[in-house]
Amino acid sequence: MPAVKLTVVMTHPVQYFAPWFRYITAECPEIELTVLYATQPTPQQQGASFGRPFVWDVPLLEGYRCRVVRPARPIDKVHSGSFRGVDVPEICEAVCDSRPDVVLIAGWYSITLLRTLWYCLRHKIPVLYRGDTNLGNSRTGLKKIVWAARTWLLLRLFSGYLCVGERTREYLRAFGLPPSRIFDAPHFVDNEFFAELAAPFQTSSGRVAAREYFGLSAHDFVVLFVGKLEPKKRPLDLFRAVANLGQGVSLLVVGSGELEEALREEAQASAIKVSWAGFLNQTELGRAYAAANCLVLPSDWGETWGLVVNEALATGLPCVVSDRVGCAPDLIVPNVTGDIVPVGDPDSLARALDSVRAGVRGGYDWDAACRARVKAYSFEAATAGLLAACHSLTPDRP
Repeated sequence: MPAVKLTVVMTHPVQYFAPWFRYITAECPEIELTVLYATQPTPQQQGASFGRPFVWDVPLLEGYRCRVVRPARPIDKVHSGSFRGVDVPEICEAVCDSRPDVVLIAGWYSITLLRTLWYCLRHKIPVLYRGDTNLGNSRTGLKKIVWAARTWLLLRLFSGYLCVGERTREYLRAFGLPPSRIFDAPHFVDNEFFAELAAPFQTSSGRVAAREYFGLSAHDFVVLFVGKLEPKKRPLDLFRAVANLGQGVSLLVVGSGELEEALREEAQASAIKVSWAGFLNQTELGRAYAAANCLVLPSDWGETWGLVVNEALATGLPCVVSDRVGCAPDLIVPNVTGDIVPVGDPDSLARALDSVRAGVRGGYDWDAACRARVKAYSFEAATAGLLAACHSLTPDRP
């Protein structure tokens, strides 16, 4: 049987997905992959929500067939909160040129993706949905009614659905979608890549060197935060929890954002030890994961998944997350790979961190369980689900 011709449409290249596309191209001959990027942002546009211009230090356009449909324009905004931030009508012609059997898009957060969906509907091309929206992202009051009606309608325009985790499955089932059209394709990072990045720093001398690099004590219990310092991630909860842990604790903050000044004031007022690493690119993260004893992600419902948890687990690092973080029911097994705490409760967070600290002091090795848990959230598993979905949508393909 000839390969299924799959076209993936994205607004711009993303550091998490390029390795998956390379994997599909190299390891799954049953899929003939083409990836269409509406545009490729400038360093300034890429870094708009990170507080500094930058270019990802991993290859994004190599090892698979792809096309950037048009160059960046000054008015482009590539973050998912801007529906008209990337408007590329030419995407329809590019889809046509790729002659797909199936098209995959990540929902309708961009007008370019919506244009793609309308084009495929008009030309009877089956479209796969892949996203991590969950029921916690719903609105309140009258807005919830409108949100639910719009979501119900738009989901039915797709032919099949890739399910990245438990809360996504709940979301899809809540809107009445048949189980036969939902395919498991777990959310992932490049597990081997992050494990290899951290490995040189996970020897006794390597960890000491990593901590010295960040100005951390070799003997402290180090709590790590990785992400933008913005309200939805609730970093202030973490600072207040760390303040309750007493002596011998340090906080390593990787990232920057609008809350940084307020957090610095909180750290000074609470007399907690904080190392401010700022933004770190992909290849720089291994040292941070190796230097820490635990990752914390205290976010609210705005954290629809939390891929930093995948990254941390891939290096053997336990994670404490709030009960609203999307990946919590999938990746966190309490007292095995970390813990889950109520959102907005620094006292509960402090108790969970103290439990992890006690385990570290007692010689408990989190490493094997963390790596084993995240192993199921891999390129291989996601590709298997994708292939099953493609075959289900093309049963009469010659």
